[in-house]
Amino acid sequence: MNSETTYLTDLAAVLWPCGGLLGTGDGAVRRMAYRNRGNQYLPVPNAHNPRVILPAHNRSAATRGITSFAQGHSLRERLRTLMLTSAFATGVAPLLLRDRLFVGAGPGIEHALTTALDRELAIAIHVGPPRANRKPVLLLLTPGGRTIGYAKVGVNDLTARLVRAETRALHRLSRARLRDVTVPRPLYDGEWNGHPMLVQEALPVGHQTDRPTRHQLLRCVTQIVGISEVRERRLSESPYRRSLDERIARLGARPEATPLRTALHRLPDVSLPFGAWHGDLTRWNIASTARRAFVWDWERLTMDAPAGFDALHFDLNECVQAGVHPGVHRWLDSGTRLLRDPMLAGFGLRDHTVSTVMALYLIDLATRYLHDRQAESGSGMAAVDDWLLPALDGLQERAAHEAVRPV
Repeated sequence: MNSETTYLTDLAAVLWPCGGLLGTGDGAVRRMAYRNRGNQYLPVPNAHNPRVILPAHNRSAATRGITSFAQGHSLRERLRTLMLTSAFATGVAPLLLRDRLFVGAGPGIEHALTTALDRELAIAIHVGPPRANRKPVLLLLTPGGRTIGYAKVGVNDLTARLVRAETRALHRLSRARLRDVTVPRPLYDGEWNGHPMLVQEALPVGHQTDRPTRHQLLRCVTQIVGISEVRERRLSESPYRRSLDERIARLGARPEATPLRTALHRLPDVSLPFGAWHGDLTRWNIASTARRAFVWDWERLTMDAPAGFDALHFDLNECVQAGVHPGVHRWLDSGTRLLRDPMLAGFGLRDHTVSTVMALYLIDLATRYLHDRQAESGSGMAAVDDWLLPALDGLQERAAHEAVRPV
């Protein structure tokens, strides 16, 4: 077993308390599964590199699961999705995919969700690449393959905290008035097998939606900022800086803590607008039409952060798609232009504070990565001392220059 197959069997123990066995499409494991009359799932592309887990004997649900979880941002990804959907639609996928996850008979996650929503359903599961906040996202489907919603299950301390946080966020957002932004409605929240579970509706995202344009992104960002009352404060007097300082202190003796704390205290004491931020607004969590944005994954919603953080986060993740180091260099310019857009200036974000906001964002992001131990999971973006701290040094100098000589 490698770490991924271990993860798969551990995940099976959470979703199906009756247990799960990894095996191939034939042999003793298969005969044992048939005797227990459990369900059979296919890890795709295989058990050593699972990204999705699909029902072996439900073509409609499996096909829908592939298309729903596909990123589809590159030609290679689109071709792979087309090949997989064709294999499942024609029924040959179980013959081509050797690995199986057999789960025993008895109440499992399917039964729990059927009871919670009071309707018959099938599931497909997205697990994604290894990372600290990796958790199963279950696509809930009718037996005929129509989408009902999504469920998330926390499987460790970090993901349990994130699922609970998103539950609170969605209930709060259900009372908010976002003119041009649609968020999922919570359908159910509770526990399964001792783990927190959240079920939310599926948003109407598909061929009619796309990644946001610059204008659509900023329109969305400004409406998210306004979820909480926007207040202007000097940085030194803000609850945000005190909170960030405390989070850095909780890093303890980690070597990155000292440069982060030093950078925070050296930033100019300028006045900034503070409001809400989504916390993880990326191309994977937003889709737009000309008039409306659909935004999901609200597990990091925060009510008091410098205005503009969401725009910076989206832009940074776009810039690094072709490589972290060249992407960060592009972001230092493109992020500056975003924060100077008139749409954000309406909140009181002034030109001479732009580099300060960008530096605060990097300090906040680094602190998050370190607390979540993202680098240990192999994420290149989480290598704080490799790219983030050098970028932060340059931003500190820019921030000091801007504050003394406003542009």
